[in-house]
This record gives sequence, C-alpha cells and structure tokens, in this order.
Amino acid sequence: MTDVVTPHTNQIGAQFLSLVFACDLRESREVSRCVRQFLAAVPLPEDDLHAWELMVTEAANNAAEYVAEEGRQLSNRLEVFCRDHEIEVRLTDHTPGFDMPAQAELPSIDSEKGRGLFLIQSLADEVEYLRGRAENCMVIRKKRPAPVAGTRAAAEPVVDLGSRFIGDEQTLQAMTEELASCYESLSAIFRFTSALNRPQPTEEFTATWMRELLAIVEADWYVLRLADPGGKELRISATSLPGSLDYSLSLSPDVSLANSVELRAAQSRQDVWFDANAPLAMSDPLSHVVRHSNGLAHPIFSEESLVGVLAIGRLSSDAPFKASQASVIQTFADFLGIQISNARFRAEHLQAQLTARELQIASNLQRSLLPEKLPQMPGLGVAGYYHSARQVGGDFYDAIAADGQGLLLVIADVMGKGVPAAMFATIFRSHLHARLDLVKRPGEFLTWLNRSLFSDLDRMEMFITAQLVYVDPVARRFQVAGAGHCPLLMTSAGGTPVEVGNTGFPLGIMPDTRYSEEVRDLPPGARLLLYTDGVTDTQNASDEMLGAERLKQNLQQIINRCGNTAQTVQDMAVMLQAFQGKELAADDQAFLVLASE
Repeated sequence: MTDVVTPHTNQIGAQFLSLVFACDLRESREVSRCVRQFLAAVPLPEDDLHAWELMVTEAANNAAEYVAEEGRQLSNRLEVFCRDHEIEVRLTDHTPGFDMPAQAELPSIDSEKGRGLFLIQSLADEVEYLRGRAENCMVIRKKRPAPVAGTRAAAEPVVDLGSRFIGDEQTLQAMTEELASCYESLSAIFRFTSALNRPQPTEEFTATWMRELLAIVEADWYVLRLADPGGKELRISATSLPGSLDYSLSLSPDVSLANSVELRAAQSRQDVWFDANAPLAMSDPLSHVVRHSNGLAHPIFSEESLVGVLAIGRLSSDAPFKASQASVIQTFADFLGIQISNARFRAEHLQAQLTARELQIASNLQRSLLPEKLPQMPGLGVAGYYHSARQVGGDFYDAIAADGQGLLLVIADVMGKGVPAAMFATIFRSHLHARLDLVKRPGEFLTWLNRSLFSDLDRMEMFITAQLVYVDPVARRFQVAGAGHCPLLMTSAGGTPVEVGNTGFPLGIMPDTRYSEEVRDLPPGARLLLYTDGVTDTQNASDEMLGAERLKQNLQQIINRCGNTAQTVQDMAVMLQAFQGKELAADDQAFLVLASE
C-alpha cells in the first residue's frame, strides 16, 4: 500500500510531496497517478504532466522489476520538489543499481530492456543516478514552463474572487473527470490483461470485454470479424448491432477494397476512420445498419498474421473519438487478438496431442495383432516384416498351422488410417481365427469373411483387401484366393518372379461376392512373397515409386544370392530402406516370405 505525505509548501515557497511504496508494479502505477494529480494542482501544462507521468512510471517500474529478493521486502521512496523554475523528483530504491550512461541509446525493436532509461533522459533536462551500498537514488529534473505572456503578477489588482473560484472549480472538475476516465480505462486494461492468463471460452471472453470497451470509450456499437484459419475470409464473431450480419467478407486480392472499411483496414494494416466527411460507402455492408456513424475499423494482428478486424463507432456522425479513446480501442483489440491467437494455439496443440495419442494407441493395437512367432513346418520356412508409417494403417499378416499338415498364409490391408483401421484389423483377425475349419479352402474362407464383415464395413464406408494362401508341403502345391489385394510373387534361384492369385472385389464392397482359388505347384527352392501396397508405393527422394517391376528385380537379386528365409526378409527390408533413403514412409510396409526347401 502506498503511504502519502500530505503535500505542503515550505517556508521558501517550494511545494513538496513524499510517497513511500512497496516493490510492486501495481504500486508503481498508483505512484504515477498520485504524482500526476499533485503536479496538476501546481499547475503544469498537459504536455508536462504527461512527460512526468511517463518518467515516474518508468523509474518506479524499474525499481520494482530489478530489485533482488532480499530487497523486495523494503519500501521505495519518491519525493517531488516543485521550485520556482524547476521540478525535481528523487526516487530511492533497493536494487543492485547500475552505471548511468551519459546518453542512453534507443534499444532495438526486439529488445525488452533499456527503453525506460532512454525515455527518461529524452524527456528530462537532467538525470543523475547516485549509487550506494544499501540503496540508490535517481534524481530527475525538468524546468517549469514560463508563465504565459499577459498573465497578472501577484502584485497586480486581484481579479473577482467569485469568477476565479468558478473557473478553478470548472478546471478541477474537468481534470477530475479526465483522471477518473483515465483511471477507469487503465483499471479495465489491467483487469483485461490479467484475464488473459485465465483459460475461458473465446466467445464469453469477447462478449464480456466488448461490452466493457463500449462503456469505457462511450461507443454505441461494434462488429468483430475474425479471419478463418486459411486466411481467405473475415467471418463474423461478435456484434452489438441488430439484424443479420452473419456473412463473410472475402480477403481475395480480386475483391474491391472500396466497398468495405473492414477489408481496407485488413489490407492496409492501418486504422480506417469514417465520419461525416468520410462516410461509409453505400456498398459497404456496415452502411445498411449504421449509415451515419463516426468510428474506425482497426486491424488485429498477432505475429504478422491477420487475426481479424474490429469496427467500432458512435451513431452520431459529429462525435469523434478522442485520441485517448482511440488508444484504448487499439489496446483492447490488440490484447484480444493475443487472447484469440492463444486460444487457437491451445486448441491446435490439444488436437495434436489427441491425434498423437490416437496414433500411438492404433500403433500399439496393430502391433499386438502381429504374431510373436510364426509357425515352422518341415520343408517350409516362414518369416515376416512390418514397418509402421507416420500415419498408422491397417496392415496385418499371420500364418496359421492346419493340424500339422499345412499352413495358411494371410496378408491384409484395411483401408484408412488410425484407430478405425486398427480396430477393423482386430475384427478381421478375430473372424479369421473363428473359422479354422476353412483354412484349407481359402476361396470359401474369403467368401465367409466378406459376408460376415460386410455390414460393419459398409456402415463405416471402409473395405479390406486380403490374400489367403494355403500351402500343402506334402503335395507340394499351394492354393491362392485374393480379395482386391496385390498378387503374390513366386520365384526361385535363377528364375523369374511370376504373379499368382485371382483378384476379386475387396471385402465389404459386394455382400454376395464368391471368391475362387488358383492352384499352383510349389517346387523345391521356390520362394513366395506376399506383400501390401505400402511396399510397392515406397517413394524415394525423387518422388519415384518402387513399383511392381522394380520389386520383382530386387526380389530376384536377393533370391539369387541367398537361400535362408530370415536372410531374405532382412535383405528385403534393407532394400526398401535404401530405396526410400531419408524420406518418411507414407504407408505401412508389410510382407511375408515363404521358402520351400
């Protein structure tokens, strides 16, 4: 709390004010208000009052901002001496102190320090800084302006006391009203900035503070439009005007700016004023509800990005805003832009967190579907590979032993990304293991899977591509059935890869689709490759896709130089990574390799 020593005049005619206040920015504002009120009664011209208010504010703020923790409990002291020819202010603080430069330089626009000292030296006639061990004292002096020519000296005949009293009373009343208005504006701004730190709905925040702004600057109406996320148009956010204003203003360069003060403000990045001498154009949308108005359109920016435009005015065209009122409007609007930008950032950050969490859940779910260990049978070797992309999909593979007599290879790809795709992969796996009696008849198995999954897939507008391959190691043959999936590749050392597999509709497209099978011999040394389209769609730095033909060439080179199944899978993975380089995969990559010994 600020303690005030009652202003008085000493024996030699100097007027004196003493203030004791805490090391707190809020106290600093109260000190500057008291000093201005004291000097107004001296009296001083408005320009001098404004200069002293700024200098005292900066000095008191520095005393509160740079004090060490041990000095924060001590009080600062400010003294004002009004002499015949000058005014002197002494501020005693408990900061570590600093070395006063002969002339402070104007700091760069990005610097957050040094502006206060530059401002004080620019406005004062003389500034001293007395640095001590326990406390420091800044002394600021500024000459008092000379009396206006023609004013009466004290020895001249006294004017009519009644007239002088009335004049002084009117002056004091005007000063009181101005001070009250400034205090109300500052108080509202301080409460406004404090409210910025409390999360709340943007709509509620806007409505509350726009009503407060109208009252402070004595305005009659406002219209707030915000730029859409893409910056293509201004959309209505809030307004105090009646009627329908729910339309957008295009920010396209082709739109004529002459038809809207709001668009001109957004384009020029400057306030656009309108009054009786520069009225709203008949084509301006605002003119339909506030044709004869006096006000301005203020563009709101945050870090060079357009946030919106605030149009505010009075219904009387001959009552313009004062400079101080326009300043309050600009301050409120700019702070509101910060709040809106922060709210959008928080929403985007939250959405990013939710998306990341969803993808993590989907990735964990998808990996849990893949078998930890693939079954091995005499004469057959099986190995699989899976690599997750940035956007989790629904790739899935499995190998199911059939009574020790054969092996069912399965590979599938659910259309879509994220949790929905992973969920349908889970459902597909559950259905797959529910009818192990069909493993030796892959065509019939796909027919049943399609019929069972169709209603759920159709409702979600999704589908699944799949391929089932039943391998009989005794008979040395395999049966293939496909549902819109990539055909498998069969090759052997020294041979040429061959595409195998009938392709019907993906699961979930037609409810009554019947899937046929293709039967092929499985010679010794043969290799089967089942893969998802994420393999062939792999792109390199030149935006080239691996493609089916390049995959065949690489597969044959790998088969020619090795015979082990696990080594084949490893070499395939290395080949994909080498082709892809530093590019991130756009889709999941999954494949199965079966080797016939």
